[in-house]
Amino acid sequence: MNTITQPHCNTRMIRTHALLHMAKSIHNIQAATAQGIEFSEPQIHLALMQRQLDTLESQYYVACTSDTPELANTTDSSVTSANISTNKYIWHYNEAIALPFIPTKLAVVGSGIAAIEIATIYQALGTSVDILITGDEVFPELDKDINKTFQRYIKRLFKIKPQAEIRAFNFIDNQVQLSVSSKKKSLPDSIYDAVFIADDTDSQRDLLTQPFMATSFPTVTWLGWTEKQLASSALNYKVINLPWRSLGRANTDVNTNGLTKLIFNSDDHTLIGGGMIGNNADEIFGEVCLAIHNKFTADNIAHTVHAHPTLHESILLAAEVYLGTATDVLNEV
Repeated sequence: MNTITQPHCNTRMIRTHALLHMAKSIHNIQAATAQGIEFSEPQIHLALMQRQLDTLESQYYVACTSDTPELANTTDSSVTSANISTNKYIWHYNEAIALPFIPTKLAVVGSGIAAIEIATIYQALGTSVDILITGDEVFPELDKDINKTFQRYIKRLFKIKPQAEIRAFNFIDNQVQLSVSSKKKSLPDSIYDAVFIADDTDSQRDLLTQPFMATSFPTVTWLGWTEKQLASSALNYKVINLPWRSLGRANTDVNTNGLTKLIFNSDDHTLIGGGMIGNNADEIFGEVCLAIHNKFTADNIAHTVHAHPTLHESILLAAEVYLGTATDVLNEV
């Protein structure tokens, strides 16, 4: 009997993460240069990239539906560069991941996972990216400390314009001219080769049951209660922040701006919320998801073996700080 392993074949997800992997490779090369290993600038062969993405997407679709033909009529439509009807100037998600061309300058309008991932992809490919958000945070559903750390981390990659309002929108000589205000102050008009419009579905996510993961640089993850939610609840809780600069692995990887944040119910000591921000945070996020799902206590986490040197140790140390037993970092008073 065939077993359905996926509820549907999300070919868009495969394409997006392939692009993010390419972006990560470019960032790794640039990071190596900063450590004294010099490489030449990446050469972007757009047509070849498009063909490889189309092939990957088609192969995934075939693999996903070969044993479960009943899924064939319920899968996401393939977003190949050949069948997308591209608006040259205004992109939504499908247009952006089709990689129609690499703009010199791109405006990303909106916040959330899609906005940041598209910005990450094109910035790595050489595009200058401005992100226009209506509020002050790129991830409105997450806590302020996560947003603050993330925005400090990426300020060299993107220009973020908070409390932004588009006051005029004009097409001029195959480009888009935007008149924008930020924090109620008018900014000089800007010319963009393309404008990406992000939707706001991320902000509707139920963080108590659905993991949040933005595969950007750095990656941002979260599951469970946030401080924003707990502020209006009757739960007693304690927050532990463990900066990655205390980890040997983060220091050798030049990845010290990261942060692991855990929230414990202070009555029964169970983990009720947690996540991390930093390069490769997605590789250790599964432990947080497992611990929350199984109602692990800080003691359960602290008595689980964590290999050294790894980023996983940040979860161990955060639990030990909560318990007051940490020996590598200062404990909470």
